[in-house]
Amino acid sequence: MMLRSRHVLYCLLLIIFCQCVEVEVDQLHSSNSPLPIEDTSITEDSKSQIHLNRRKRNVNQQTAYDIDIEVSIPNNGLSMETLQMLLNNVTYPFGIYVGNDIVNITSITPTTGSMKFALRVKNLIFSKDLKNSSSPLYKNISREFNALLNEAYKSVRPDASVKILGFTNGSIIVVHEVFSRSPLSPGDIASSQNEVTNALSNKYITEFLPEDEIPCSSSIFGTTNFNSIAEIPCMGVGGVKKAKCGKNGKYEKELDFCLLPAISNLLELTNSSAEVAKNFSSLLQELSTASQNENITTPGNVQAVVTILKIFSETNTTVNETDLGNFLQIVSSVISTNSIETWRILSSTTPETNPSSQLLQSVEIFSSRLNLTKGTLEIKQTNLKLSATKIISPKNLSPINVTFDNFTIEGYNNLSANLFISADELENAENSVVVTIAYPTWIDILPNNTNFGENFLINGLVVTITLSTKKSIEIDMTFSPRDPTLDFNTAKCAFWNFTGNGIWNDRGCTPILDGENIICKCVHLTSFSILMSSKEEENKVLDYITQIGVAVSLGSLLITIIIEAVVWKHVTKNKTSHTRHVAILNIAINLLIADVWFIVASSIKPESGACVAATFFIHVFYLALFFWMFTLGILLVYHLFFLFHGLSKSALMGISFGIGYLCPVIISVITIGVTYPQDSYIRKGACWLGWRDKYPILAFILPALVIIASNIIVLVMVIFKVLRPTIGDRPRGHNEEKETFKQIVRSVVVLTPILGLTWAFGIPTFQENSHIAFHYIFTILNAFQGFFILVFGTCLDKKVREALLKKFSLTGFSSRTKSAQSTSTGKFPSKHGRAFPGKKKDYKISNQLHSGSKDKSLSYSTLN
Repeated sequence: MMLRSRHVLYCLLLIIFCQCVEVEVDQLHSSNSPLPIEDTSITEDSKSQIHLNRRKRNVNQQTAYDIDIEVSIPNNGLSMETLQMLLNNVTYPFGIYVGNDIVNITSITPTTGSMKFALRVKNLIFSKDLKNSSSPLYKNISREFNALLNEAYKSVRPDASVKILGFTNGSIIVVHEVFSRSPLSPGDIASSQNEVTNALSNKYITEFLPEDEIPCSSSIFGTTNFNSIAEIPCMGVGGVKKAKCGKNGKYEKELDFCLLPAISNLLELTNSSAEVAKNFSSLLQELSTASQNENITTPGNVQAVVTILKIFSETNTTVNETDLGNFLQIVSSVISTNSIETWRILSSTTPETNPSSQLLQSVEIFSSRLNLTKGTLEIKQTNLKLSATKIISPKNLSPINVTFDNFTIEGYNNLSANLFISADELENAENSVVVTIAYPTWIDILPNNTNFGENFLINGLVVTITLSTKKSIEIDMTFSPRDPTLDFNTAKCAFWNFTGNGIWNDRGCTPILDGENIICKCVHLTSFSILMSSKEEENKVLDYITQIGVAVSLGSLLITIIIEAVVWKHVTKNKTSHTRHVAILNIAINLLIADVWFIVASSIKPESGACVAATFFIHVFYLALFFWMFTLGILLVYHLFFLFHGLSKSALMGISFGIGYLCPVIISVITIGVTYPQDSYIRKGACWLGWRDKYPILAFILPALVIIASNIIVLVMVIFKVLRPTIGDRPRGHNEEKETFKQIVRSVVVLTPILGLTWAFGIPTFQENSHIAFHYIFTILNAFQGFFILVFGTCLDKKVREALLKKFSLTGFSSRTKSAQSTSTGKFPSKHGRAFPGKKKDYKISNQLHSGSKDKSLSYSTLN
């Protein structure tokens, strides 16, 4: 296997090397006198002499070359360690034949470090010739900067070498890559850039571009500035392939704007308005047939279809039922669920136009020219439905009442809309045609830009209503919301305004809440929908509570961790106490990290890569918080009911860390693995788990609810244990009943925040129109959860307090004070905390749990 790998490596390097040096060798040959053509009659001695002369001539012309060869090795290919090992076994120099010449390889040195940089030269003007690597200008500037940059980088890292990748505009930006045997450190980078600036300062004014704004360079798309789009022609078909230059000098995903042959042909034919008018119906039929190809939803084909349909809508020709049917079939094909990602690509790559707005406007214009020969018309396509009615006579007019529902598209089947136009509004519309069209998938295609605020989402069917005569009429529309969890109080009835790139406008429309539906009254016709805020109206009081609570919690958690570190040796002397404090410490650490990520997420741009990372870590650490609370609950039950059965400390630690970290990591990894490829991991507009499509939010809610429920059971078991009398106890008197009640109250107060039961108050907040009181309770209890953990998990622990007193030399003072008080009164300490003398033991739950505490309250320190 080693021998085979070595041969493969040799062949790979030699082939690439031959390709690199072939041009140079040919140049050397061309500088010499041409060799005479050999005659077949030449003797063997003559042949030998010619060969010897050639060898001598080549020796005299030896030239040394340093050649950089970039080899892409797949992930499952040779590792750098294996490559280095193979090269160590190579005997240098060794020769290879290039034509009739021998090239000696003297060394092969693999480099593991390479970094891209971009240097702006402000006093040079960019020329198009710098896009052509074979142009004299490109070669001259490339040679000059290669020499200057090599010298500057080698002054910091002698093993560094520079490769010019290309030039872009912006004065002139020199994109280059630096290779070295090991990656450049931040200090090396800073020193190198200073050396480059100083070396060029006599002739050029330069500056280095930030790392995330470096131009992209590749053999396919060439060199392109950051945030710009590079294009190359498609092979054998019309259209182009595009790639956007992203951060750190890397091209983003290649975008296919190539065209189907039929679409490309129709795009050329429809460039002539006369040709379109002449063959209007036949061209529509041909486009309808072409749109049934499964590749119609690629960006290039969709963009071409939008252009073609815009031409058809602007052609002044009467539209019959067949034409409209073909037109809508084409529209349905390009607004399918398979095309949603395509529309997002078109929005990002064509900022100067809005293709979705263009298509919607084309539908409106085209449908308004319908010449309906009969009274009504219905057209049902996969992704839209149409209903048209002709107003034949003003006498005995009937109102227009159309309902769109029962859509079979997954994810949109709960949508419905009813459109009502009274007969009075149609009195002066004789021979007019009212056309209504509903499109479910437009919810995810049209932008949610509005003139009435941010954070609004399209939450209902997009409905187009046109009238063939120019007349404003009032219309009532009833929409069912797609997402009923959004705030109904923020509902807006809006129409799509085609001005510019388009925007949602609520002028002339009034919303009315009707149970679970929204009624919209509008005084004009166009395309409508309802929009709701993805974020409830901000409650400033709740925001202040959250901000203050999180700040207090972060400080409290840090104090908790510090206290645990200070008293750790004093409070973890037995395995149960050790396990309990390990759980408290991990609860504090996980809540601290989760809160920090929560703060970070609030400052990150939604739906970015950083937002995905923040969501993942918030998910992991909040789940870890819950699972450690679950571990604590299990520990409490174990201690209460299995007093005489012990597990080793290592077993307890193994179980605790297995539950506390392994479970949340598995759940989080599976969640992102399943939902991220389908673009449903994070919700729109926020760095948190999504609640649509694969419902990744359930990967947090379900484990949390199960743990809360189990810990509630633990709390009930603790209360019953406190209430149940120990064998041999006397019936309780009034004072003992009162003391028992106090124990129960203390148990609830202490255990509720530590076991995570405060999160149970968040369940009512998921209900629609839940009372504001639940929001206040939930916000207060959970914003201050870190503070509660400090108080009830650490400060109320008797052993922690004693350890702190001892640590700060206050124990002696406390003991002397108590001793003096006992001596002066001549009384013994209270019998409440005193064990019975002799060999008999008192197994009352209060004494067993409190480790000798005189106070019978069931604080969480009972696990010591």
